[in-house]
Amino acid sequence: MSHRVTLVPGDWIGPETTRAVQQILKTAGVDIAWEMHPIVDGIVSPELIQSARSTGRILKNRTKAPRVPGALPAGIHLRKELDIWAQVRHVQNLPGLPARFNNVDVVVVRETSEDIYKGFEHETAPGVFESIKLTTQPACERIARFACELALSKGRKKISIVHKSNIMKKSDGLFLRTAQAVLAEYPTLQSEDVIVDALCMRLVRRPSDFDVLLCGNLFGDIIGDLAAGLAGGISVGGSINLGEGIKLYENPHGKAESLVGTGTANPIPNLMSATWLLDDLGEEQAAERIRKAVHAALKEGLHTADCGGADGCEQVIQAISSRL
Repeated sequence: MSHRVTLVPGDWIGPETTRAVQQILKTAGVDIAWEMHPIVDGIVSPELIQSARSTGRILKNRTKAPRVPGALPAGIHLRKELDIWAQVRHVQNLPGLPARFNNVDVVVVRETSEDIYKGFEHETAPGVFESIKLTTQPACERIARFACELALSKGRKKISIVHKSNIMKKSDGLFLRTAQAVLAEYPTLQSEDVIVDALCMRLVRRPSDFDVLLCGNLFGDIIGDLAAGLAGGISVGGSINLGEGIKLYENPHGKAESLVGTGTANPIPNLMSATWLLDDLGEEQAAERIRKAVHAALKEGLHTADCGGADGCEQVIQAISSRL
């Protein structure tokens, strides 16, 4: 069966790692009709939006984000156009991948439709700027309920509400109160609330203390990368972004300008995101075969540049394809 998927190859090493992923998926026997739509100069084209709405599934690598006043980065613009409001980053160790801790298994649930990422900034006086943090009760309730349902579906036991309501008493206070009210409807789930700075300290000391982290947009962005750093870095840093009838599988890393054209880029982050895409397409067997091949290759000495090795796209393709 052929599947239609919108493909955003990304910038820098993105096109190289994307080709590696396409080749591995083909070797695994998955037939995908890719609709490729690069983002050029940070501009999301109408054709990309139309394709994404039509396929409902997007695989995306990191893209450039020119810092133009008043303009949103392409990734955020894409989420806004597609009404994507939730992000899930399941951070867990990959066998054979060097990491700070060997027991990381954390799900970071991030609200992505509001907070300071709305892009409301203005200059009130020369040299004085204000950024507006938007928080609404419906969005808080929606992400909290999503986190609870996700936790139940995955057999998770506890949700930690991440906030800074001791300072932002109204905005983060609303997020906290709303999440607590929703969690009260799920008596089988344990819950706690944690101030974000205290959470970071606890997370880098004992990541095994946490299960599901429920975050607003800014805190979820930071904590997702922090958790990935504890579990081995960019290879475990991918995300699933969700809206109504649409899912975007994204590798948020991949600038690595010094690696462009050298053949040493690491395609595993994009590949792991692609396995989640395969699960969603009903290609669970192929996804699991690829994951097992990645685990075996890492255990047997595959080391990419970000882990201090010299293996790149071709070596990853060969190591995984030979195990499929």
